[in-house]
Amino acid sequence: MIKKLFSFSVIAFLLISCGTGGNREVSQNNGEQGPVKVEFASLIDNPSEYVGKNISVEGKVVHVCMHSGKKLFITGDNPDIRLYIQAGEEMPKFPTELLGSIVKVEGKLTQPAAASVETHHGDHASSAEHAEAGTDVCETEKALASQTALADLMMVYSKHTVIK
Repeated sequence: MIKKLFSFSVIAFLLISCGTGGNREVSQNNGEQGPVKVEFASLIDNPSEYVGKNISVEGKVVHVCMHSGKKLFITGDNPDIRLYIQAGEEMPKFPTELLGSIVKVEGKLTQPAAASVETHHGDHASSAEHAEAGTDVCETEKALASQTALADLMMVYSKHTVIK
């Protein structure tokens, strides 16, 4: 009788402890919010509204960095306005096959410090280094530097999904 009672107690204890751990994980996940879906046009019209927020935005990939593979640029309806997307150190490189694809990108929109804005394309060689090497600065970076909207913003990438 005591053996049965002891066995029942052990089984009951295991069931209770397993159930409590699962509830703890659910409550931690409930506190996290997913990214806010943002239309590219809305991002252009109100960029400051999204700075510091976790967002998802769709766009066409117009550039994948061939040097580091850690950045890409997407556009919306206006191909002259690009959003710079940077993958962090722990993130894998962007596949070059993304070029020309429509993707949904998730990440945190940031506004780097002024010095960082000038160099946030820093994994490419500087203009002077390009001139010494007899090469030109990336055309997409030139276009990004000359645009009026989104030029001082970047998205720190966390995930992407290919739409088409």
